Amino acid sequence: MKLTNMGKVIDQKEILKSIDFSLNQHEIVGLIGRNGSGKTTLFRTISGQYTPDSGKITIDGIDLAIDPTRRAEIFYIDEKENFLSFYSLKKINQFYLNMYPKFNQNLFLDLLNQHQLGLNFSYRRMSKGMQGLFQMILAISSNATYLLLDEPFDGLDVIVRKQVIGLLLENISETNRTVLIASHNLNELEGMIDRALVLKGHQITQDYQLETLRQHARKIQFVFKSKKVPDIVKKHSKVIQMQGRVITALFENFDAELEAQIRAFEPVLFEELPISLEDLFEANLSQETILGD
Repeated sequence: MKLTNMGKVIDQKEILKSIDFSLNQHEIVGLIGRNGSGKTTLFRTISGQYTPDSGKITIDGIDLAIDPTRRAEIFYIDEKENFLSFYSLKKINQFYLNMYPKFNQNLFLDLLNQHQLGLNFSYRRMSKGMQGLFQMILAISSNATYLLLDEPFDGLDVIVRKQVIGLLLENISETNRTVLIASHNLNELEGMIDRALVLKGHQITQDYQLETLRQHARKIQFVFKSKKVPDIVKKHSKVIQMQGRVITALFENFDAELEAQIRAFEPVLFEELPISLEDLFEANLSQETILGD
């Protein structure tokens, strides 16, 4: 799937603009952004609930606006506008059987049985955790190529959350399917994803390959003798935190030459710390900046 120069305007307000990225087979991609950044709008536009106002979305080079039947390759449940929530699991199952030609009914029934969910259950009377588990069962059983998961762990207790994550990872490891997942739980997301897309200012501002990032990036904590932060630090890093004279910064490309240039300023403290997905979030989306003096 490829999004090219895609934009969306709602109530004369630009929500998304110039969105460009591709989703490749057999990968899990994290979508990170602050509340109100447009993550749900992006999911709704990809899935066809909204029509793009500019650009296009293609699968295998075919524009979904020209051949909307290809949307059967995309799975998305909009929990905020979930009209199926008033039905039994049996009726919801029938809807998805009709919607997804490759729906695996045997797998669906087997997973329901494994997790003690009955077809006669009313969706809205189920706990939040059981609803989340059922949604993941639907997603997996749909056999859709692209799974769009918007906060799938929200409100789940530890045990159910592990079940949901386990179901997803086990299925993806055995197929060529792709997952685009937005979650506020960055710690759990970090252990799952291959890439991280940063949505900021209505656009995708970063596309991180996490393995590459881990090889080249460094998180460093400094204290310098002078109150002035060296220009070399300001030029090559994104601040994560400033607490008094203690600076914690993320360098996306850190090498021996850059380290030598910084050490030439004889910092009182120079300590490398582990990098987390939360660091990427803070470095890219925080309003903090490194001050000159």
